Amino acid sequence: MNIFVVIVTYNGMQHDWIDKCLTSIKNSSVPATAVVVDNCSSDDTVSYIAKHHPEVVCMPQDKNLGFGQANNKGIVYAIQQKADFVILLNQDATLHPSAIEEMVSVSDGKSVLSPLHLNATGEKLDEMFRISLNHADGQLLSDLLIDKGLKEYYQAGEICAACWMLPVSVIRMIGGFNPLYFHYGEDNNYYQRMVYHHIPMLLVPKARMYHDRLFYGNPVAHQHKRVHRDMLNIVCDINLSFTKRLFETARAIVRAYAYDMPAKAYRPGGFLKELLWCVGNMSRIRRSRSKEKETGLTWLQTDTE
Repeated sequence: MNIFVVIVTYNGMQHDWIDKCLTSIKNSSVPATAVVVDNCSSDDTVSYIAKHHPEVVCMPQDKNLGFGQANNKGIVYAIQQKADFVILLNQDATLHPSAIEEMVSVSDGKSVLSPLHLNATGEKLDEMFRISLNHADGQLLSDLLIDKGLKEYYQAGEICAACWMLPVSVIRMIGGFNPLYFHYGEDNNYYQRMVYHHIPMLLVPKARMYHDRLFYGNPVAHQHKRVHRDMLNIVCDINLSFTKRLFETARAIVRAYAYDMPAKAYRPGGFLKELLWCVGNMSRIRRSRSKEKETGLTWLQTDTE
């Protein structure tokens, strides 16, 4: 079994994140190759890895590619090395030693898998993950509350890509991350494509991941161009008809101004500006939607077929 763990880093020396992350991979009960794609860090991330984790494949970039495109670089490398599975893992996350083994043991080769996302101490669920459980198989909650015993896996809805295990067969079906996204929103778009191509998301509750954050990993980055990402997630969703996209756009505008504007999450006129951007880039968006409906290594450039 050939398993690669792709970690995108940017100033990963904060809170000893990268050391903890890579050490957890080294301690895995099944061997896995760590691949770090560094987004032009301004700290000592790259030199630290070279000195303290020489076994890691490090791919420093000369500019910040963003989360999705940096992951694409690592995914391509893994495919070229004949990977069976590619795990995407955030730099501020660590894996329980048995996490990879637990996910591999239930994989059907046709689904994306996620472990249980816990907070840094493992005392409670990661906040964003907890919200995502609203769309998971309701049997999970029942099994927990009545102490019935957990199943090996549960059908889930969208789970953030802080830790995903992707069989390479799935990557060959729907490809990598869409370059229209820079940071945040890439995994929303990827999940939309999973739905379109009937790729399930499975939650493996016995597999554990620990995420060292309070809510969003980078609140400043999350708020930056948030309206832009929200609009992209609507207009790029290949599951929505034109009429449905118009409805979702109107609903997003009402929701933003009714609930988020008082919290200053959106600037006045933000949606109008992004609507104009979408109109101006409609040909690019149409090409994107068309490409995402195709099967194959979409958005990935590789000579491995």
